This record gives sequence, C-alpha cells and structure tokens, in this order.
Amino acid sequence: MTPGAALSSRRTLARSITVAGVGLHTGAAVKTTLVPATRPGAGVVFRTAGGSEEIPALAASVCDTARCTVLGSGAARISTVEHLLSALAGLGVTDLSVEVDGPELPIGDGSALVWVESVRAAGLVSLGQGTAPLTLAEPVIVYGEKNAFVAAYPSDAVRFTVATQFDHPLAGTQVARWEPSRAQAYQDFVAPARTFGFDFEVQALRAAGLARGGSLDNALVVYADRYSSPPRFPDELARHKLLDLIGDLSLVGRPIVADVVAVRPSHRLNVALARRLQET
Repeated sequence: MTPGAALSSRRTLARSITVAGVGLHTGAAVKTTLVPATRPGAGVVFRTAGGSEEIPALAASVCDTARCTVLGSGAARISTVEHLLSALAGLGVTDLSVEVDGPELPIGDGSALVWVESVRAAGLVSLGQGTAPLTLAEPVIVYGEKNAFVAAYPSDAVRFTVATQFDHPLAGTQVARWEPSRAQAYQDFVAPARTFGFDFEVQALRAAGLARGGSLDNALVVYADRYSSPPRFPDELARHKLLDLIGDLSLVGRPIVADVVAVRPSHRLNVALARRLQET
C-alpha cells in the first residue's frame, strides 16, 4: 500500500528464501518458502505442500477469522497468513508464490520481523508498471459489536489509525497511526509489534486445544499487573492490531489509497472491509 494515486512498480523477490519454525495455534513444525513470481500481475498466491492446491491471497479465499486469518480452497487450509501479508504490503511486494509445508505459517517472535528480514535478505526486483490503486468516492464502513468498526475514507494519501480499548489497567486505550508518506518505515514502526493476549485468554485457548505453539518467546502476555516482557512500544498492542489490519486489507488485491480508521478491529471486521472494498 503506497501513498499517492499514481501507478507504482510491481515487485517480487530476487531469489527464493525459506523460513522454518513453529505454528502459533497448532504447535506444529512448519516451513514456508517465498518464491519469486515470474510475471507481473500474478499477485500473492499460496500453495500447499507439493503445489497441489493454489490459494490466491484475496478476501474471497478467506474461510475463517476466529483467531487468525485462514485462507482456503477445497479441503486445503493455510492459517495465520496475516503477518506475512502485512510485511509484503508494507515493503511493497506485489507478486509472490508462498509455498507452505504445514497447516499454518511460522510465527517467528510474534511480530512481522521474521518476514521483513526474509524479504530484505532475498532482495527485491521490479516487474514493471503496477496496477492503479483503489481510491474512494465515499466512505466504506463495517460495524462490529460494542462500538467496534473499521472504515476507509476518501483520501489523497494512505493513512492508518487504530485504537484498541481494553478494560485493563495496563492495556487501557491505545492509539497507533501510520502514514507511509511521512517516512514512517514499516519495518521500524509496525513490523516489530508482537501478537498479544491476556493471561486468562491464553489459558482458555490452550484448554480449547489452541495456541499450542504459543510461548513467551513469540507473544506478549498481559497479566493483571505486568507484561511478560517489556513492551517494544508504549502502544505495542495498538501497533500489532495495525500490523494485522495492513495484512488483512492487502486481501483486496490492489493498493488502497484511503484514510483507514479502526476502533477495536478484528480479523473478521478487517476481512469484511476488504470484501466491501473489492465491490467498489
């Protein structure tokens, strides 16, 4: 997502690179290989092990948003794609094949840094002129429960504002704002923000057989009176929701020039907005 309404270059990686690790929700050993696209306009496409199933990174491919963003086609499912998609959008990668060996992507340290570092290590190459960005003539708003909403407003530049609100003495209300045109580098401002959860949520998830790969090495846990480790930013919770939002909205499939505002966002609301924007 780049500022301005002009065509921007389509880009892919200069070489393939593989990332291995643990899946946050399944706890499985997983591996993902990022493979350069051979032609502009291919978009980001996920492939299951052996290339038996292709899943375009588009809102229409989303089949679940309960605890992460899940893409599916037929019986194939690939979970926890949002951090990689966020990094690709933040770094301007438009065309890529993502080969996934396992049920979900590696979680890294819970942020998008593992993907930023991988993209930078592989290098970028231009595939030529890009696609015209999506601009808006009127606001597009999706509402959720308890006054939550995600909205895109007409704008001449890309802006994201995210507010999180928790009834918790440490978390409270946080606001994060990212404007690429103001030289706020994605890799510094957004990517390091880690996934987070409250201690009671973690216990409930594990009781339900989820978050099997979660640990203090790949998530920020909020206890009643402390964090599991020092926050990387005073507004790290809001910045991680911003990270997720950028990834989920990349499922529109083209750059967006809009002022995006989200209050208490979720993957469900983010993807719902992506679907609405595809219809404009």
